Amino acid sequence: MKLVKETKSKLKQKNLQPIKHFGQNFLVSEEIIKRIIIEAKIKSGENILEVGPGTGNLTMALLEAGANIIAIEKDDNLTELLKLKSQNYPSTKLGASKLKIIEGDILKFDEKILKSPYRIIANIPYYLTGKLIQKFLLSTNKPSELILMVQKEVGERITAQPPKANYLSSLIQFMAETEILFKVGKENFWPQPKVDSVIIRLTPYLCVPSSRSYAHDTFRVGTKNNELKDKEFSEFIEFLRKAFKQPRQTLFNNLKKTNAAKQEELENIFNQLKFDKKIRAQNLDIKTLKVLYEKIMTND
Repeated sequence: MKLVKETKSKLKQKNLQPIKHFGQNFLVSEEIIKRIIIEAKIKSGENILEVGPGTGNLTMALLEAGANIIAIEKDDNLTELLKLKSQNYPSTKLGASKLKIIEGDILKFDEKILKSPYRIIANIPYYLTGKLIQKFLLSTNKPSELILMVQKEVGERITAQPPKANYLSSLIQFMAETEILFKVGKENFWPQPKVDSVIIRLTPYLCVPSSRSYAHDTFRVGTKNNELKDKEFSEFIEFLRKAFKQPRQTLFNNLKKTNAAKQEELENIFNQLKFDKKIRAQNLDIKTLKVLYEKIMTND
């Protein structure tokens, strides 16, 4: 593949090797990159945050599509390589002026400086997946959309529906719509990882839904006028942790053992909702879990 040779050549010129603990598996498939661009429906002049651009294969395609890009790269050697590549890349024309490269850790990056609206499109280092998603879904300046390459197993967990729901899927689906766009085989990377990947799309709710008003919510994390709802949000997340505490345990037992409510109250609530006491949290979608949470809160 053309991009494999080009990527190896660029790194060899700088006497560089992929760094394993940085999760550097570079996307080298032109076909997959084109498909990402098609799925993303890039609009000329829109703002894109790219995390872990690496050698810039996806970056250049985003530039060609007309996006304005802020690329966050932790590896200082790759930031220099990316600057040279963007300046010399023949198809981007004004590409260098539309690309801002920042060397640093994305988890320490202040996304509040970004001009809204913006989207995140990235082949992220897989060890960052959970923390990165939570950082941006909980942000006061959240992206309008995240299109991310993630490990296949993780993507399936994030988008899981009952009866395969889990704590991660419930947490993220509380804050965003989730969707797997397509699978990406491990052969599309260099060095080749041990696992396949998927491209997922997360569409955050403009306001994080509070537990008491799923469809018509005014809750926004961190704003001065919603401190009580901010507390309520935290309490609901804690409720989810309790509900999924032991996946093989019943929901009733998990809630009882974690003192979410007294046994007698739980029995009454389960009867009201017509829940079988043998049901597990994985069998309930996020809306139903929020109804249960509301019942427990109003029984306090």
